Amino acid sequence: MVSHQTFTSEPDSTNMGDVVIDSAQFHRRAAHFFSTWAKKDADASPIGELEHLLIVAGNSDEDNPYRKGSALQTYLLGYEFPSTLMLLAKNKVWFVVSSTKAKLLEPLTTPPSNGPKVEITILTRSKDEAHNKSLFQQILDALSSAPDMKIGTLPKDKMSGKFVTEWNEFVKESGKDFKELDAAMGVSVLLAVKDDEEIKNAGFACKMTTKLMDHFSEVMSNDIDDGKKVTHEQLGERIEQTLENNKFWKKLQLGDGFETGFGDWCYSPIIQSGGSYDLKSSAQTDDRRLTAGVILCSLGIRYKSYCSNVGRTFMVDPDASQEKNYLFLVDLQKFALGELKDGAIVKDVYAKIVERVESERPDLSQYFVKTGGFGMGLEFRDAAYTIGPKCARTIRTNMVFALTLGFNNIPSPKGKDQVYAVSLVDTVRVVGKEGSKVMSEGIKSKDSVMFFMEDDDDKPSKSNSKDVKPAPRKAATGTAIVKSTLRSENREIDADALNRRKQHQKELATRRHQAGLERFADGDGGSGTREKQWRRFESYVRHDQLPESVAQQKIMVDPRRATVILPINGFAVPFHIQTLKSVIKQEEGDYTVLRFMFTTPGAITGKKEDTPFEDPSATFIRGVTYRSTDSFRFAEIHKEISDLKKAATKRENERKELSDVVEQDRLIELKGKRPIKLTDVQVRPSFDGKKQSGDVEIHSNGIRYQSSLKSDQRIDVLFSNIKHLFFQPCDQELIAVLHVHLKHPIVIGKKKAKDVQFFREASDVSFDETGNKKRRKNYHDEDELQAEQEERKRRADLNKYFKAFADKIAEASNGRVEVDIPFRELGFSGVPFRSNVLLQPTTDALVFLTEPPFLVLTLAEIEIAHLERVQYGLKNFDMVFVFQDFSRTPVHINTIPMAQLDNVKEWLDSVDIPTSEGPVNLNWSAIISTIKEDPLDFFKEGGWSFLNEKDDDEADSDESEEGSSFEVSDAASDSDSESDFSDGDASASDESGSEGYADEDNSEDGRRSGSREVAMKNLIAGRRNLRRRARSVKIAVILGKMLDIHRKWM
Repeated sequence: MVSHQTFTSEPDSTNMGDVVIDSAQFHRRAAHFFSTWAKKDADASPIGELEHLLIVAGNSDEDNPYRKGSALQTYLLGYEFPSTLMLLAKNKVWFVVSSTKAKLLEPLTTPPSNGPKVEITILTRSKDEAHNKSLFQQILDALSSAPDMKIGTLPKDKMSGKFVTEWNEFVKESGKDFKELDAAMGVSVLLAVKDDEEIKNAGFACKMTTKLMDHFSEVMSNDIDDGKKVTHEQLGERIEQTLENNKFWKKLQLGDGFETGFGDWCYSPIIQSGGSYDLKSSAQTDDRRLTAGVILCSLGIRYKSYCSNVGRTFMVDPDASQEKNYLFLVDLQKFALGELKDGAIVKDVYAKIVERVESERPDLSQYFVKTGGFGMGLEFRDAAYTIGPKCARTIRTNMVFALTLGFNNIPSPKGKDQVYAVSLVDTVRVVGKEGSKVMSEGIKSKDSVMFFMEDDDDKPSKSNSKDVKPAPRKAATGTAIVKSTLRSENREIDADALNRRKQHQKELATRRHQAGLERFADGDGGSGTREKQWRRFESYVRHDQLPESVAQQKIMVDPRRATVILPINGFAVPFHIQTLKSVIKQEEGDYTVLRFMFTTPGAITGKKEDTPFEDPSATFIRGVTYRSTDSFRFAEIHKEISDLKKAATKRENERKELSDVVEQDRLIELKGKRPIKLTDVQVRPSFDGKKQSGDVEIHSNGIRYQSSLKSDQRIDVLFSNIKHLFFQPCDQELIAVLHVHLKHPIVIGKKKAKDVQFFREASDVSFDETGNKKRRKNYHDEDELQAEQEERKRRADLNKYFKAFADKIAEASNGRVEVDIPFRELGFSGVPFRSNVLLQPTTDALVFLTEPPFLVLTLAEIEIAHLERVQYGLKNFDMVFVFQDFSRTPVHINTIPMAQLDNVKEWLDSVDIPTSEGPVNLNWSAIISTIKEDPLDFFKEGGWSFLNEKDDDEADSDESEEGSSFEVSDAASDSDSESDFSDGDASASDESGSEGYADEDNSEDGRRSGSREVAMKNLIAGRRNLRRRARSVKIAVILGKMLDIHRKWM
């Protein structure tokens, strides 16, 4: 990957076609350069005193790519032109170039119709020496008009070559005595403020460097884990080779506009460890062996010639003081970003940083670096903007700096003669008066750069970045949970991890509480109680639409209008079927009675009152009763109304079911080429409930499943409607899965679906386990080793096929869709629906994808996770996920083994989900209803803190109740009062949810229902302290129940 775009001497016609000069960009940037030059900024001195800037470029020098003249050429032309003379003066540019370069520069003579323009003169050289001298003479004539014969040059570039020699000899022969002034600093100032295109290129360079730093962290930790003996130089070469791997960059998807092949190294990777450190940007990687301890790594990538710089400090088994010093350095960088702002003087910024160090950590001031960074752009290090005590230039918006902070030669606490260093380097952009923004944001937190190693054999442990892969809000996790053979060591490590987790959970709870207050500050926040919409049911618009049979003054049913017509006081009164709550038929002697009950305000029609009224204060008919001796007629009417009510209810349920279905845009099919396909896969949900295979195709704006049996059976899913794309390999599974979780449901067949899954079975269809004739028998492979190897290969090929297709979908979506893979090693068993399944975390979700019903929980949408039935003596616990949108029903995952409690807590903490726990199951429907009534008041009164409040008496009582295998129902309390062992406290036991005898199959449900009532009384209805019965009374009640049962069976 070579990005330094140098135009060499005389290319062939093929190369000429590859070089295109952007005329509009040249004129725009040249005009900006001249206008800034004309302002005569004091920072740009002495160029403000000059009218001519002469740049004579010699041969290209790959060993020294950072030259001011090359930077100016690249800024204006997009390429470096060797053996070229360029003169800039008063909105005019002269070029002296060869004929080939002249053809490339020809578009510059045609300026854009709109926008700024500069005058261009191209002087083309030839093989005629006299002609070439005449061209040089034109340049000398232009320079002769300079005041006092002063011209600006770039002497530090040290150009050489035949072209430069010819120019110097011609000037010497002419006898002109020009006063050449070094204009390098002025050019730096004029190029310091970056335009949008430059910032974009610098941003891509920073992204590439950040990804390589992540790669270095993984490679380095693996080498230390495996005990490999690798030198700094060898490790640096491996990282350097990664830049040439196009596949590595394509799969990262760094953003729109990024092109592979334009990246190059600013410098070779700098890797240091073992107590010898150099924090200068000119440091070199040595051939010493990589050792655990403090490891420094600095990487620099340039993209389309724009540079970036990133440096990190990694610590293996750090001391408390080392950890403290690194965290101070991170805080110091945040402070420096605030001071590096528009209008500030560079040396003042450095002085404030030093002052901060001296005031907060005077013990580190003597180890602080001499400079805090430098300007950056087309040149890696621009000395005009060195962040040090001498630079008096002013910082402007959209300048780019390499902020290099660190402390060197700090005495190590692990040895008298040992020292270490901490360094933090980032590329930053000045965004305005508020400060600067980091462009190379990456691994920086303590958990991302600190690793731990075992004490017994000094073998480093693998970082937790491998153990906790699905953490979406952490770039990597550095801390490791080490398995030790010593119990005491395990307890110490677990205690430290527990303390860190508790502290992190407190921070998460505080942040979530504050976010809740801000979200509902306007009184709703978008997820409060939604006002129900009033629906008008209209049977007839005009009187003449009534059936003619109403004149008979009989009860009529009009299925076409979904209406029941009742005769009331001689009038035919129509009632829409939706206003009818129920119709009851009863026999009273010789009469048959029909009682019509209507929906009215205040009469709850089930669990919720879903029927709002236009005017609740109006007069309503609650019920009408008719009786007749014609029982057959009334039975027929009752059946017709019941059937009509069922049909209307079914239609209403279907309407509500499909209310959130959003009609997708039209799928744009690929034209002119065949779409990429995933062949011979099955789909879930299937059409007509039957298994069938088909193909999945990738088109311009989405994917399409086409059944191989029926052409009209197809499923279109647009990229804009894909929320998650999961690939689940067939390792330890029977199928390989490509699962699409949608933002909005779509209709498949006649049912809506929010999950669409494509899968293929991993088993060999030609192999029959029953021994039938499909089975292939190999008499030389009695142990079936060959068949086992073929099975593994078949699974590996299937995984590769599905994964490649998933990556193609992500690539075709232009970054809108990313492939997520479940981490089976982090999975835990539980019951989200009816069966016990393996739930697997991914980077952004918790999923179960093996069979329907599927479970996909987006982690970013979760408000809090509450663990229920967490108490000593129980084998399982439950987990409830509450969503930030309180209108969504909380998701329950039951019967999780207690042995996985710590793993679940650790995972929830790693993905920044606040957790709480309690000994009982709560009535979450009542809790959420209470919250939705006034969410702001809920958070003002403490929010979710009530879940962590514990009453010692209640905890003891709940523990004793959960540990018992007896339960007392309401009916059993009567027998308790009649028992010889009962006393006056039996009623108190009934109020508090006393336990009695129950079957083992129902004991769990009984405990849950009783626990919900207790929890709701305590937590929702005022959190009252209920009186608990004495242990002796409880035993008496239990014994009394046992005697009653004994008497019954006797």
